[in-house]
Amino acid sequence: MKKRILSILLCSALLISLTGCKKESESTIMGGDLPLNKDDLIFTINSGNKSCIPVSLAIYEDRTYELFTTYKACKPKQICTSMLIYTKSIKGKYNYDVMKIFKDKNIVANQSHSMDNLPEYEIYMSDKYVQKNYEYYYTIEKNTTNIFLDNFLKQIKVNLNLCANPEYID
Repeated sequence: MKKRILSILLCSALLISLTGCKKESESTIMGGDLPLNKDDLIFTINSGNKSCIPVSLAIYEDRTYELFTTYKACKPKQICTSMLIYTKSIKGKYNYDVMKIFKDKNIVANQSHSMDNLPEYEIYMSDKYVQKNYEYYYTIEKNTTNIFLDNFLKQIKVNLNLCANPEYID
């Protein structure tokens, strides 16, 4: 299952890099610092929108989060086979029981999707939490609401429906 999800993500990244990422508006331009290198990851979450490389939110056990805003990209109109690597992030702290998100009735575990029917959000649990009997992959479908996730995103003032910025490599 993990290999299939990784294959889908890699194919999606390749497809997006070939077609380009459209920016919704200038408000999607974000900064950030170098990413943290932490071992206490709980999960990552991002939009299911594949019209661009979405920002990605990492949630850590020490009540910090990291919003990944920039990724390595090949120059436009070049064939790109590199793996998706985020290069900059915005850090913050939260005071919320993020595990409530997984108690909502509108979260689905291990649901596969086609490119024509993508979920609203995709959540990937860390290996540490998979060993604690959580599933590896969760989704929140379009036209549904996860009140706990909505409240959490409002509290930390994060919009996951933005495009990450490319950082072009040579």
